[in-house]
Amino acid sequence: MNTLAELKRKLQPEVKLTLVERFGKKIETPLPREIIKSQSNAIEIEAFPGATGKGSWLYWPPGSLIEITNKGFKIFEAGDRDLTPEEKAIRDNVPRDPEQEEIDIMTDSSVMFRRHKAYYKEKNALHLFGTETVQGMRYNYNTGKIRDNRVKGNLSLEYLFDGDSGNG
Repeated sequence: MNTLAELKRKLQPEVKLTLVERFGKKIETPLPREIIKSQSNAIEIEAFPGATGKGSWLYWPPGSLIEITNKGFKIFEAGDRDLTPEEKAIRDNVPRDPEQEEIDIMTDSSVMFRRHKAYYKEKNALHLFGTETVQGMRYNYNTGKIRDNRVKGNLSLEYLFDGDSGNG
């Protein structure tokens, strides 16, 4: 099994999964839980014993953020990457108008905001504007990097098949 499609075919109702790691922490007492429902974008897994509700939903991220192993699968957060030379050139050439920027600050208007957004849209690089995720990418003003769902970041979840706790 190598693809997300094959994984989805395997994860049908009554198959058991064991969550063994969550956000970088090993689960001390992993419990196997049964899949209740399977659909193209998610699976519903039965609730932990004692929890209220029917179950919890695990929605599939892009296939680039899933790693399938012999014993199960891992789901990663989107990772950060440096700007490409083309993206850097677009960011370096964003239009500036210090006078209008000052007016925007003093009057609480958004002329430059709209100009900048139009500029990035014209360059087909709206992800560099940083206000929304576009085609799985978004510029982060704090880090100066691109959050890109084609790049694996930190491990979010690790599941093992058939209740295998991974201890053997």
